[in-house]
Amino acid sequence: MEIRHILAPTDFSDFSKQALEYAAAFARTFGARLSLLHVIETPAFPVEGYVPPNLGTTLLADLERGARDELERLLPETEVLPVNVVREVKIGTPYRTIIETAEEEKVDLIVMATHGRTGLSHLLIGSVAERVVRTAPCPVLTVRPNAS
Repeated sequence: MEIRHILAPTDFSDFSKQALEYAAAFARTFGARLSLLHVIETPAFPVEGYVPPNLGTTLLADLERGARDELERLLPETEVLPVNVVREVKIGTPYRTIIETAEEEKVDLIVMATHGRTGLSHLLIGSVAERVVRTAPCPVLTVRPNAS
């Protein structure tokens, strides 16, 4: 198996940052391109009904700008290492956007965190990682949070 392109979705949680360390290590080892992806989840309700339309557009633009800034701060050590890092922010349903990005960019491996929820919280909240694992067009490495 040749790994040329790794996708590392992040929600900026500490768990995701741990997974990014794995993704960066794999990218260095295989000389692969590393794509960092943050997905801004589309609101479950129409924003226009609750806030003026121009404010809704501004809100999404502000969220996107903030996410881009946060992505730039992740993995600063890659600037001195021979790893090609691409940073993307997209708007959509997280698991679908991750899958679509993996398909469009012909990703060889997805490395992402799982929050380790079980029981009722998993049932109510669901799992982006689980949906990605079930529907991804490539292998997925899920990283569980450290016990510490």
